[in-house]
Amino acid sequence: MRQMNITRREFLRLSTVGAAAALAACSPVPTPEPTKVPEPTKAPAATTAPTKAPAAATAAPAASKYKEAPMLADLVKAGKLPPVDQRLPDNPIVVQPLEGVGKYGGEWRTGTIERNGNDLIRNIGYEQLMRYSPDYKSVLPNVAESVQANPDSTVYTFKLRKGLKWSDGTEFTADDVQFWYDDVILDKELTPTAPKPLYVIKKVDTYTFTWTWPTPNGLFIKDVARTNNERATQHQKKYLMQFHKKYNTTNLDELIKKYNQNTWAALFTFMRECFNNPDVPTLWPWKLLTPFGTGATRVTAERNPYYFKVDPQGNQLPYIDKYAQELATNNEVLVLKALNGELDWQEQWINAPKNKSVFFDNQAKGKYHMFELTPTTVNCMNICFNMNCKDPVIREIARNKDFRIGLSHAINRQEILDVVFLGQGIPAQTAPRPESKYYHERLAKQYTEYDLNKANAALDKAYPKKDAQGFRLGPDGKRISIIFEIDSGRTTYIDSLELIKKSWAKVGVEINVKTMDRALWEQRVRGTDFEYHASCHIFGGGSGDAVILDPRYWFPQNTGNSFWAKAWAYWYVDPKNPLAEEPPAEVKKQMELYNQIRATSDDAKQQALLKEILDINAELFPTMGIGFDGNFYGICADKLKNTPKVLPSSWDWPTPAPANTCTWYIA
Repeated sequence: MRQMNITRREFLRLSTVGAAAALAACSPVPTPEPTKVPEPTKAPAATTAPTKAPAAATAAPAASKYKEAPMLADLVKAGKLPPVDQRLPDNPIVVQPLEGVGKYGGEWRTGTIERNGNDLIRNIGYEQLMRYSPDYKSVLPNVAESVQANPDSTVYTFKLRKGLKWSDGTEFTADDVQFWYDDVILDKELTPTAPKPLYVIKKVDTYTFTWTWPTPNGLFIKDVARTNNERATQHQKKYLMQFHKKYNTTNLDELIKKYNQNTWAALFTFMRECFNNPDVPTLWPWKLLTPFGTGATRVTAERNPYYFKVDPQGNQLPYIDKYAQELATNNEVLVLKALNGELDWQEQWINAPKNKSVFFDNQAKGKYHMFELTPTTVNCMNICFNMNCKDPVIREIARNKDFRIGLSHAINRQEILDVVFLGQGIPAQTAPRPESKYYHERLAKQYTEYDLNKANAALDKAYPKKDAQGFRLGPDGKRISIIFEIDSGRTTYIDSLELIKKSWAKVGVEINVKTMDRALWEQRVRGTDFEYHASCHIFGGGSGDAVILDPRYWFPQNTGNSFWAKAWAYWYVDPKNPLAEEPPAEVKKQMELYNQIRATSDDAKQQALLKEILDINAELFPTMGIGFDGNFYGICADKLKNTPKVLPSSWDWPTPAPANTCTWYIA
């Protein structure tokens, strides 16, 4: 990856929407996709005839098709590891590096402030049946060698790679997938709430299984490539049986006590996660040595000798020997480490807008360069009033469209973008991003003009009466006072709401911001509690397939993420659920349309149906946004090669793993 030859001023200017395209034009570097499993490069024929062995001697071994890291070659020589040809599958994936064939060795250093393993998955843990291409435009076979769908998209037949092995050398087969389905998904103690609709997985032979849906599911292949959305490749039957009550009838209680768990289900859940348990076999390119589960503040991992990918010259990947992730107490610690050149690749936790100029100016001293991240979220901040709030007054207010229109016109979006986001981004509502094939102009632009006259006109239609201080009175005759519950770690929300609070007061609406730690916020807003008035979020799919796979803002379909109408989402999933509430006709129409999307695998039909959903959403206007994010950024050590200079910023496309981190190397 070459140093970007642009000025500091130009770099900061390029950081608004569309910067990725402009930056790519400055110094284009194509993002290749993995080569679609050609025959591996064979070793060249010997140029000198071998010495003839005595008749009684064993014949010399055949030349290897593949090459390996020196640390593994030493283990093979010592008899501690099988030869590389025996460790790779019959048909390994051949990955084309971004710049060229790399060198073995070194350590990749990064950091996090969370123990939940998400950053490990983002960097090294994205090895599923299917995976997204580096450019986020297509889905590619991965652990599965191939997949075929029947005509009505109800039955998908997966073919696994023969000879593909777990990190302990055990072959990965359909038995492992069947174990995950039969003994994890269908076990009510491990999975209290079964997936709906419930699919069926059935082994056909050692390397083949079917995944059957009760109704057509044309989104399945896109969905199965999303991060951690399927975990069929994370449960080795041979190892995990010892923690399952169905199989262990001898010492399960001893293991529960040994690992400080309360139940066998808690034990199983803890032991299956490699970021807790370094002994669990994995398919990742690096296998953890020191996990967070030990209480460590530095996670370490070492190359997986059985990793199933090679480069075009037959070199087994990954190139880098080791991976290390520091657990920092806060974001500022990671910022300092990055500035000091102590982190080789970092974008999570350090890339607040306020830090950008400092990172730019420090590049030479820190021996790193900066890269661009194109946002995939729908907005830099989405405002969601709780339309299912237990308080009947707040519920009525939240459902009043004129009230929401008025408040939208009373938001000075450009001021927020200038002050909080340092001039990055463009004003917009909650909507698919402009570069998305699902972009909906009306939804993105309506009611974004900052105009207090328009705001008051709309609010007067909703609640014209005011108290002595000029604040509007609700349907109960009392002052409208809305509480926003915010995760205290989201400082941009807090800063933005302080500006919004002042402008909304000008049109007679009072709000208060209540901050709390993440765990309490999750319980209040994402859980089954319906007491909260309003909250703000940045999630959801703004580009790529996430727009259609994660429609939480277009209509309520996810009980944990449809923050503005969770009771309606419960109705969509299961109308008989005690938490469910029947939605209005327009929302039910959206749900019907989404069912039609799932019934077809035709991308054009899916786009047309989603447009109808977005048309209804634009008319309903249930949530509002501030602006489309400008491009984010990160830092990459100059010595780290084969890294992209522009890539998506996403969880579904778990930045940066689909960029083939197994091909990165230390120069």
